[in-house]
Amino acid sequence: MIELRGIRKYFPNNGVHALEGADFTLKEGEIHALLGENGAGKSTLMHIMAGCLPPSSGLILVDGRERSFKLPADALAAKIGIVRQYPQLVPGFKVWEDCILGSEPLTGPFMRRGNARKLVEGISLKWGFDLNPDRATEALTVSQRQKAAILALLLRDVRYLIFDEPTAALSPRETESLFVLFRRLRAEGRGIAIISHKLEETLSLADKVTVMVKGRTLEARQASSLSGEELGRLMFGLQDPHRSGAPDRYTQGEPPADNRQGPGLPIEYPQRPDGNAGRTSDKPILTVSDLSVEEAGRPFLRNLSFGLYAGRILGVAGVRDSGLETLELTLSGFLKPLRGQIMLNGAAIAGRGVLAFREAGGAYLGANRLMVLASGLPMRDNTIIHAYRRARRGFWGKLGFMDKTFLDSWTAGIMNSAGIILNAAFNADSFSGGMQQRILLAREFAEHAPLLVLGEPGWGLDRLSRERFEEHLRTHIRQGNSVLLFSTDVDELLSLSDEILVLYNGEIAARVSPRKSPDMNDARREIARAMV
Repeated sequence: MIELRGIRKYFPNNGVHALEGADFTLKEGEIHALLGENGAGKSTLMHIMAGCLPPSSGLILVDGRERSFKLPADALAAKIGIVRQYPQLVPGFKVWEDCILGSEPLTGPFMRRGNARKLVEGISLKWGFDLNPDRATEALTVSQRQKAAILALLLRDVRYLIFDEPTAALSPRETESLFVLFRRLRAEGRGIAIISHKLEETLSLADKVTVMVKGRTLEARQASSLSGEELGRLMFGLQDPHRSGAPDRYTQGEPPADNRQGPGLPIEYPQRPDGNAGRTSDKPILTVSDLSVEEAGRPFLRNLSFGLYAGRILGVAGVRDSGLETLELTLSGFLKPLRGQIMLNGAAIAGRGVLAFREAGGAYLGANRLMVLASGLPMRDNTIIHAYRRARRGFWGKLGFMDKTFLDSWTAGIMNSAGIILNAAFNADSFSGGMQQRILLAREFAEHAPLLVLGEPGWGLDRLSRERFEEHLRTHIRQGNSVLLFSTDVDELLSLSDEILVLYNGEIAARVSPRKSPDMNDARREIARAMV
């Protein structure tokens, strides 16, 4: 059994008390969910348990013995491991090489490569993973990276596994397969800790639930004694934040009065000087014709054709391995198609790169946060990544100097829109995953782009943050813009999309119109059938 008692964590670089006396217990043969709104301290507590962060004070007990973890290797020695929301693998390695790293079978100083590969392949087959051990790590999708990270822990016979938003990148079918794995691990006597924002899904799986609020443990109860509604009340407080006079719970503390945004009010973003907001057209904003992509190591695409008009949300469903990420990256200029045409606002952008996509009126937030966030840089630098060219004004701008006042105002506007009051001068990794996602979404909304491409936008968002995002999305659409929404969350697609394309094996397997379906379950079943 692992016990965390009175854990406190203070970050002196930004003056944040992330944990204020948190407790958590994980037993063998138990699935224990850790819940709380963005910034509650869930990930910080689990990173302390996994040895990724040292606590400022408090006790870590393993089987009743006090332990001190200075490095993840110390926690691994105690049979504790973590699978992060965005697993980082070693680029240039094959899957088996990454998994075996640090636990290589040796003969003297030499690794027995054949034995190492067979060991990885054998554990992968035992647990039903469909990973090619010889595939390059940089070619893996997010969901495949997650599987590789789990495999690496199983190779080390880890007894306690921590998962951060494990189902965020998975389709319903993949989620159920993962839950089958969790139950097998539990039956073997392993303890599993899960951080999640999906309340009903969590209750269907967990044996025990701990709720955190503002760095403290609020309550720990058996999952069978809780409902999703009761969990929501515990996480967000009894007072309804949508009711007049209720506090804004999207922030860590109460923001200044002039920064607050009530739900339903117009959302204020930093204004672009080029006036792209509100553009409308009777022609498709985006037209994709006979698009095929064959990129080494990525799922292929074959002969895709579709269009998207102003004021519409087009969803794209499917497992990530069916080509979702390939299509995201191709449309936004990161990948070059084998053939076909992409027209954005009348400009041909296929194969012309990211800048051509942006200049034609596109904005993009991808599913892989590692591509869109420099975690080691200040959050301010992450907010101005698309705005710095606009800050080169007048004579000095021609010489390459940027208007600091403009950039400071731009950053402040994005932070206000995201409902975050932490200092943007702090490094991006000082912010919780949910806060990062809210800021990144606000950054792309601030572009007022005629086309907004979003990949898994709900990742890491708690219920209230998700509602805020949906209000931003509606405002964006009311301004005459359009959205291409990639998601493995079928419920998210059904609630937001005007039409849904289902990708399967690199092709469009179905087109579903939720607005025309008399029963949403019929639409859900149609999508599920097309995905398999």
